[in-house]
Amino acid sequence: MNPEDYTDSLQPIDLAEALVEREESARHNLRQASIQELHELVHTLFPDGTHPWAAEFTNFIEQHRAESPVRGETADGFGFVYYPQSNSGIWYKYIGKLPAVGLLGPSHLRMVSEIMSGSGGSQTVGR
Repeated sequence: MNPEDYTDSLQPIDLAEALVEREESARHNLRQASIQELHELVHTLFPDGTHPWAAEFTNFIEQHRAESPVRGETADGFGFVYYPQSNSGIWYKYIGKLPAVGLLGPSHLRMVSEIMSGSGGSQTVGR
């Protein structure tokens, strides 16, 4: 790859466009999720159950059992589970054959919260 091509690919406009696309795709497929569905997701991500995030993700689900979670995906391959009442969530993405998982950070929590409240555009949850 030509170094100039790499530098051009990092321009802020590309990042801004990618973030807009991520938000739009999340908005269009956000849906209610059941506790059972989330436990199945953990099993899908970590079939043998030995990965440290398998227990973390399961504990996170149990800690928020009283809440109504939503689940969504973005155009660039990230999936997430969001709990509106506590404004918390987890993201996941396959990197090759391995899942990467983490807690949603402040900017993504804000994005999903805005989508849920309708200030980020049209709501689709529960449709």
